[in-house]
Amino acid sequence: MNKVRGRALNANTQNTNNFSMWIEPLSHKQYPVTNVHNPTPNAVVTSNGSRDTINAQPGLLYNNVRLDVSGSVNPTKWTNGQTINTVFLAGNDPSFNQTDASNVGISSGRVASYVYTPRSNNSKIIVEYDALYEIVGFNGDTYNSFMYVNDTSGGNQIAKKLQKFASQVGGGTRSSTIFPIMGAYTNSGLTDLTFNIMLTSSSQDGDGLGQGDPIKFYRTTFDSCMKVTEISL
Repeated sequence: MNKVRGRALNANTQNTNNFSMWIEPLSHKQYPVTNVHNPTPNAVVTSNGSRDTINAQPGLLYNNVRLDVSGSVNPTKWTNGQTINTVFLAGNDPSFNQTDASNVGISSGRVASYVYTPRSNNSKIIVEYDALYEIVGFNGDTYNSFMYVNDTSGGNQIAKKLQKFASQVGGGTRSSTIFPIMGAYTNSGLTDLTFNIMLTSSSQDGDGLGQGDPIKFYRTTFDSCMKVTEISL
């Protein structure tokens, strides 16, 4: 009887060991997901905390989730107000088209432009431009700066600033200055947009030229810049 009893106990122990060999990995180990409910082409696989429920959703569903990504993230949808893309251009950036007016200066015309390709067809694009400039001459000139989209005058104006000088020798400016300037464009497409920074002037200093004195603009790395920020609507 003892021999039979020993064989029974030994068999029971072996069964327990065999059971643990397959049940332990299922309950404590990680396995690749091979069958996902309602999969989507660009899905994030999430779980409700148990191994028996796995869902493919277009985003994280649960609070207090930390997502560590070793590669890049390329979203196609954004929440309202979320930054989609930011571009910063220094004065000598080759894609930043600026008028070379550091020697003779200009009184009117295009100061700078940049071609931006939107990432979303439902966004607001905020453009900021600043420049180091020097006004030649004296007395009461008036200048306006403008920001246009796909135009250089008359249409799609998104910003305007004024600088007006007192009409007397040594007269200081009696308004804001023409730069920095900032504007926003409500975008609904994915085609290229050209943002133009324009200058116009009129003369009040009696020089008979009908326009303001020339303005010298500088375009080295730290002299001028443009920032384009696209946010979701």
